[in-house]
Amino acid sequence: MVRANNDPGTRQCSIDYSRYAANKVILTDEDITNLNTYDFMAHLGKRVINPGGLRGRDQLLGRLQPQPGTHLLEIGCGSGHAACHIARKYQCQVTAIDLSPRMIETARQTVFEQGMESQVRCQVADIVDLPFDRGSFDYVMCQAVLMFVDQQQALSEVKRALKNSGTFAGLEFCWKQQPPNNIRSATYQICGCTTLEFHSRDQWAAQLREADLDDISTSEHPFRLLSIPGFLKDEGLVNSIRITNKIVRRRANILRMRDIWSHFSANLDYFSYTVLSSRKRHQRSIWRS
Repeated sequence: MVRANNDPGTRQCSIDYSRYAANKVILTDEDITNLNTYDFMAHLGKRVINPGGLRGRDQLLGRLQPQPGTHLLEIGCGSGHAACHIARKYQCQVTAIDLSPRMIETARQTVFEQGMESQVRCQVADIVDLPFDRGSFDYVMCQAVLMFVDQQQALSEVKRALKNSGTFAGLEFCWKQQPPNNIRSATYQICGCTTLEFHSRDQWAAQLREADLDDISTSEHPFRLLSIPGFLKDEGLVNSIRITNKIVRRRANILRMRDIWSHFSANLDYFSYTVLSSRKRHQRSIWRS
């Protein structure tokens, strides 16, 4: 989940999910219309919600290569499936955070169902104000989070939370080529947030440099998340059918999905995603007598 948008002329970045804890209250049509793209996909039950899908997630983890026994912070954990995958595959501890209480409730249920309570801890937290001590984590990762927030404030918090020589990796939307103003504004409107800002690959690298991070590496890849083959690969046949059934049963879901799918499909020449990685410079302590 991402931050609320205070501009009444556009969709909110998120609704107040506290009203919908444990799915006890059904979203209204207006709520669905106001969901940003990522919260809408979570509402449908999509498990992989980033511009690169499972392929992008694995590329990101390839940059991190978490070691057994280390501690990783996942920011924007959503449903918790990635956190469980990471903890199981790499035998590390994972703290998974999200701004949305509803998503943290879902993530905790996922962790329980997968029997990962001893390795994965979930809590509500905000990337621009992390509730962790300096140097708490060996690794920090996020997927499609930085583009929704104050990027330098967020990266400053990431850097503070990392141990010396710790590694940060992120996956974000990227402009394959600079779009005309009408495509840019339509994209931000479809995504549902006026605070949204993403960049070219070089501009993302510049954000990391401005945050004074070292060993910066970026790579750019095609955006295929909303293709039918990409959807099936990420979600599998059973969950893809479940999502499709949820869409077609409600007109508000059909209309919101139509808007998202048609916009990105019509403008694929402008979209890609980038995988970023960097390292916190080792800082020596200065002792004074």
